[in-house]
Amino acid sequence: MMTETRVPREEIPAGRNSPRDRKGFVFPTVVFSIAVMSIVVVAAVNTSTDERRASRATRESTLAIYAAEAGLRQTYGSWPSASVKALNPGDSLDLGWQTLSSNSTYRTFIHRLDKGGLQEYDVVVQGRRLGLNGGMATLVGVVGGVPVLTYAVFSKTNVSLGSGIVDSYDSEVAPYVAGAADSNATIWANGNIDISKTTVQGDVTATGTITYGNLGVVTGTATATAPPAPAMDINACPVGGYTPAANVPSGPGITYNSLTGVLSVAAGAVVNLTASQYYFSQVILQGNSTILVNPPAGTHIEITISDLLNVSGGSVTNLSAAATRLGFSSCGSPALPSTWSLTGGSSSAFSVYAPNHPVSLSGGGDIWGAVVASTYTATGGSNLHYDEALARQPSNKLIVQRGTWAQMPGS
Repeated sequence: MMTETRVPREEIPAGRNSPRDRKGFVFPTVVFSIAVMSIVVVAAVNTSTDERRASRATRESTLAIYAAEAGLRQTYGSWPSASVKALNPGDSLDLGWQTLSSNSTYRTFIHRLDKGGLQEYDVVVQGRRLGLNGGMATLVGVVGGVPVLTYAVFSKTNVSLGSGIVDSYDSEVAPYVAGAADSNATIWANGNIDISKTTVQGDVTATGTITYGNLGVVTGTATATAPPAPAMDINACPVGGYTPAANVPSGPGITYNSLTGVLSVAAGAVVNLTASQYYFSQVILQGNSTILVNPPAGTHIEITISDLLNVSGGSVTNLSAAATRLGFSSCGSPALPSTWSLTGGSSSAFSVYAPNHPVSLSGGGDIWGAVVASTYTATGGSNLHYDEALARQPSNKLIVQRGTWAQMPGS
């Protein structure tokens, strides 16, 4: 019979751990260390990935800006004149997406912002990089019309004022009132100015001399020997020939030949012009004959002439009384430009743009408008009342306005 002998258990002093107690501590410590190291490694990998993504996003965004700027410059350089000219105030033009060689595209929108006067366009271009990670940016520029008729008189060379008054008013604010006119009738001559028996209510500037004769008065600033102003552009003549005979009224005293482009109105006759555009070689009024127009608000009649305008024997009657609605302009560069002869009347409201023709005003009447000429001469007590609204009319010349480049927020 076997008996079991029990060995007495060693007494463990107080404060001393048993070896078996420490055996279970090592494994959790190792697991915890591995977990912490894994978290550190994952965080490092994610940080590296985020940095690469951020760097790529920055690069793609920058390249999208380059694409938008390339599109903006391309739009300026290939301006869609005909399509833009057809825009009414508030209208927009979408030129669609265009592809660049740098794996990028751009899209241009042109918005007309003005109220129907001097043009103002916002040009908005979206640049986009192709691909899943492609960036996008939006740039905005501004194109505006260049005002042409900003002077009461602009002359390529000399100005001679023999008698009368040169003052100003704004037909879009109030009708002209004698004795209460504005003093914004600026005269500029890339030559000399001679003022005699004339009061100019405004400033005068000449690249040469300013000479005052008897009773010559300038209420504003007179500046001589100034640097020359840029020459005015000479318009090209319309294509397709002179205005067809069917578009010109016929009747007693009215003679028109569509082959030569000569319109002649005999004594006492009246020719009523209603179309928006006419093109003649010569317009001649004789013996109290009249060109009559009555353009409604928001419209304009432009009479383009390649050679001669002579209305000194008659008058131009604009029943709207707004110079902004009727204009005479020259075209082409004749070898010997003829002198354009004007006379005023009770309703002679119109502008004259003839930068390569001498222009003379005589007869003692009044004209409400503005004159651009190679030389300008006023005699016989004739008065010129500059309509300040002409400076706000649509222009054939556009320019990119400086300092208007901007990136849209959030793009």
